[in-house]
Amino acid sequence: MEIKSYKIDTLGSAMNSITQHLTGLIKTKEAAHLLGVTVQTIKNYIYLGKLKSYKTPGGHHRVLVSDLQELAPIQSIPSREELLEQYDHLYQSYLDTIGALLNALDARDGIASGHSRRVANYACAMGNVLGFPPNSQRTLELAALLHDVGKIMIGEQILGKPGKLTDQETYIIRQHPEMGERIVGEVDFLRDTKPFIRHHHERFDGKGYPDNLSGEGIPLEARIIFIAEAFDSLRSDSSYHRSLNFKEALSEIEQGAGTQFDPQILKIFIENVKKGSMNEMGLSGGSVSFNNGQRAHVV
Repeated sequence: MEIKSYKIDTLGSAMNSITQHLTGLIKTKEAAHLLGVTVQTIKNYIYLGKLKSYKTPGGHHRVLVSDLQELAPIQSIPSREELLEQYDHLYQSYLDTIGALLNALDARDGIASGHSRRVANYACAMGNVLGFPPNSQRTLELAALLHDVGKIMIGEQILGKPGKLTDQETYIIRQHPEMGERIVGEVDFLRDTKPFIRHHHERFDGKGYPDNLSGEGIPLEARIIFIAEAFDSLRSDSSYHRSLNFKEALSEIEQGAGTQFDPQILKIFIENVKKGSMNEMGLSGGSVSFNNGQRAHVV
C-alpha cells in the first residue's frame, strides 16, 4: 500500500507540474532549469524588475513561461501539444494505479470487482448528458472512482460481514466518506474531489451523512455519484445481498426519488439508462442500501 500511495503522489506531482506549464505559470526552480541558471538568478531578475512575479497565497513566486522567452531563447520548453500528450499519458497511468488499488478494495468489501470503475463510468455518462466541461468531467471521474477509498481504513470483518451490522459497525462504516476525504486531501491532484467524496452519501431529504445536507445544498457531483453507486449496487452480487435484474433495479431506485436521490437527476439517469446510452458503461457492483437497509450495509 505504501508503494502504491507513493506512486499516486508522484504521478499527481508530475501532473500538477504539467498543468502549470499549460497555464503558463511555473515555479522559480523550474524557470531556473529552463534558462540554465540558478534559482537566485531568477529571484534577482524578479527583484530588479526584469521578470514579473505572481505570488501564490503562500507567498511563493511564480513566473510566466512567455516572460522567460523574452529574457533568453529557450529550446527545451515543450509545445502545448507535447504537454497535452504527456498529461493524457500521466492521467491514464494515474487511473491505472488507482484502478489496481480499488480492485483490491472491492475484494475486501465483498463486491464484484470493478464496482468503482462502473460507478465512474455511469457518473461520466451523466456528466456528458448534463454538459460538464472536460475539467469538471475529469474531477467527477476521479471522485467517482475514489468514492469508497475511505473503506481502506475499515476492517474486512465489517466490510464483508454477511449479516446485519451492529449499531457500532454501522457507525464505523459511515465514517468512510470523511476518511476518504482525508486520504485524497493528501494528494494535490485529487483535492478538488474532496467535497464530492465527503458528501456522496448525503440524502436529498437531509437524512444522509456525514453532514445531513439536503437538496441542492449537496454538491451536484455527489448527487450523481450517489445514484450511480446505488444502481451499480443493486445490479451486483455481494457478500450480503443478491443482484437484481435490470427492471428490478430501476424499480427499486425509483422509490428513492425525492428522499434518497435528487428527483430531477434521477429522472435523467433513468431515462438514459432505459435508452441504452449508459448500459454499456457498467453493469454491476456496489454497496448502497435501500428500503431501510435491508438490501445492503451502507444506509
